[in-house]
Amino acid sequence: MFAKLNHIAIASDYYAMNARFYEALFGLRTAKNYRPARAAVVSDGQVGMNIIPRREGRCSGLDHFGLEVEDLDLAVERIRKFDPTLEAIKRPPVRPFAAYSGHDPDCNVFDLSQRNIGFQKDVYAESLERTKRHFSHVAVRTRHAERCAEFYSEVFELKPLNKNYGNGNYYLTDGNMVLALIQWKMADFADMDPQRTGPDHIGFRVESVDKVMEDLEDLTGQNPLFHARPLGYGMEGKARLDLFKQCPLGTGHITDIEGVYIDLTEEPGPSGVVAS
Repeated sequence: MFAKLNHIAIASDYYAMNARFYEALFGLRTAKNYRPARAAVVSDGQVGMNIIPRREGRCSGLDHFGLEVEDLDLAVERIRKFDPTLEAIKRPPVRPFAAYSGHDPDCNVFDLSQRNIGFQKDVYAESLERTKRHFSHVAVRTRHAERCAEFYSEVFELKPLNKNYGNGNYYLTDGNMVLALIQWKMADFADMDPQRTGPDHIGFRVESVDKVMEDLEDLTGQNPLFHARPLGYGMEGKARLDLFKQCPLGTGHITDIEGVYIDLTEEPGPSGVVAS
């Protein structure tokens, strides 16, 4: 395919510890040569996760995702052709995984890199066997889901799955990962504080949701710093969890130590929605 989802970025107050959490629970691998002062980088062998220290004025949690394309110039040309008001800017050379940063019609930010361009480092340049537990999807809650779905389909050739799946949401795949575009509606937040648009959650394909839950309990017993945030407590907590559960891509629901939502689905995942 012309493009693939190649990384997910999280801003974290506990970036090094959070990386160890993903290593311990999901078996992700640490990059061989990364810069520990700037980030902790882990990978499932095909998709990387860049856990970056939270900077002043920034929020913790999911920050953006990245796409690797066959031709950067063509990708940037397509972005501007789709909508001349959309922008893509070159990134500083210190970024080992991005040549450009851009945004979709709803200002959801993504990084762009080119396959075999020569400057990628860490897990973004390594060819690794995929881990048993691996990324399945990244979800973005956005105001104009249909328009954004058209953008990712036309610009990056991601393949639509099941249109809107009957709920106003759109799902596209690169053959490995699914990009879920969730329609943002104020009515969804009647029983809780409204959530801003942007990255919503990530998903993992696992051999057994029950086994992951058991491993999480055992992991917390081994290291109290490896505890997920509690879900479903109180009226607002229940409303937030109910909204999270509306995503059809997962059947298990946890968080990392920063509170990032993690959706769990057993192989092969929901038929017709998650790529085989």
